[in-house]
Amino acid sequence: MRRFKMFVVFAVIVGMLSLGIAAFAQNQPPYSTTVKDIKIFFIVKSSESLYWQIVMAGAALAGKQLGLTITFQEAAAESDVSRQIAIMDTAIAEHPNAIVLAPTVADSLVPDIEKAMSDGIKVILIDSAANTTDYNAFVATDNVAAGKALAKEFVDLIKAKTGQATPTGDIAYMTEMAGVGSLLQRDQGFLEGLKEYGPGLKIVAHQYAQDSVDIAMQNFENIFTAHPNLVGVFADNEVCGDGLIRAIPASGLTGKIVAVSFDSDPALIDALKNGVIQALQVQQPWEIGYYSIFYAVNAIEGVYVPFFVNTPANVITQANMNTPASQATLDPLTFYKSLLNAYGITPGK
Repeated sequence: MRRFKMFVVFAVIVGMLSLGIAAFAQNQPPYSTTVKDIKIFFIVKSSESLYWQIVMAGAALAGKQLGLTITFQEAAAESDVSRQIAIMDTAIAEHPNAIVLAPTVADSLVPDIEKAMSDGIKVILIDSAANTTDYNAFVATDNVAAGKALAKEFVDLIKAKTGQATPTGDIAYMTEMAGVGSLLQRDQGFLEGLKEYGPGLKIVAHQYAQDSVDIAMQNFENIFTAHPNLVGVFADNEVCGDGLIRAIPASGLTGKIVAVSFDSDPALIDALKNGVIQALQVQQPWEIGYYSIFYAVNAIEGVYVPFFVNTPANVITQANMNTPASQATLDPLTFYKSLLNAYGITPGK
C-alpha cells in the first residue's frame, strides 16, 4: 500500500510540476532546458553513514524517474568540513543547474552557497541549515519540534520506569559535533521539552562525540562512572546512538537506564528490539533525498517552491516498531528495494 501511495504521490508531483511550468511559461520566454538536460550536483555530509546512503538513494531514484543527471559527491566523514567545501567549489566551477547541499556546519559553506546563487545556480539545502537565507528551498525535519517530541517520550519513559508522576534524577546527553545546525536544533528542542515535561530532571553532563562512535562510547562510559545515579541519557544522532548502545551493556546498565536517540541503523534497531534503548526519533531521509530533486527542478524551471519543506520525524518504540509505517521509516532501503533494483540503483555505491 505504501509503495502504491509513493507512485501516486510521484504522479501528482510530476503533474503539478508540468502545470506549474505551463502556467509560468505564459508570461515568460520558452524554456531552453528540458528535464533530461538538467544537471544537479548532490552533496551530503558523509559516505560512511547509512542515513546519507538512504538520502542519496532517494535522490538517485527521483533522478532516474525524471531522466536527469545527478553527480553525487561527499566527504568520507562528517568531520571533514574542508573536504565538503572543496566539493562545493568543484560543483560551482562545473556550473550545474542546481546544487543540493547538506551543509555540515552552519557557517563554513555560506560563502559558497551565496556564490552559487549569485552565479545563477539554484541551491536546495537539505537536512541542516546554513547561516544564510540566500537559497531557494530547505528540505528538512523541524529538528526543534522533533527534539521536543523525543523529550516528551523520554520523560514518559522515565515516569513509567520510576513510578514518579513528576520525575526527578540526573540525566546526560551527547552531541555528535559542535556547530552543526541540525544538532543544535535537536538539542534545543530536547532541552525545551525537558523544561516543559520534566522540570525535575537535572542535566549533569553534556559531551561531544567528535564524529566517532568509539569516542561516543568512551564518553558515555565515563559519564556512567562519574554519575552513577543517572536515570536517563539522550544521543542526538546515529553516531552518538551507536556509541550509547555499546556503552550501556558494557557498563551493565541494560534495562536499568532510559536511553533514547535520534536516527536509526541496524544496530540501533536491534538495540531497540532488545531493550538496550527505549526510543528512536527517526527522520525520513528517503523523502528528504527524493523530494529535494523535484524542488530543484521546480526552482530551475521557475516554478514556485516553498522556502521550508518539513519532512516529519516519527518516535519509534518497542510498542510500535513492528507496524508497517514504522518498518517503512526504520528500513526504507528494504521497503523500496524492488523499486531501486528496477532502476539499477545500489545504495552506497
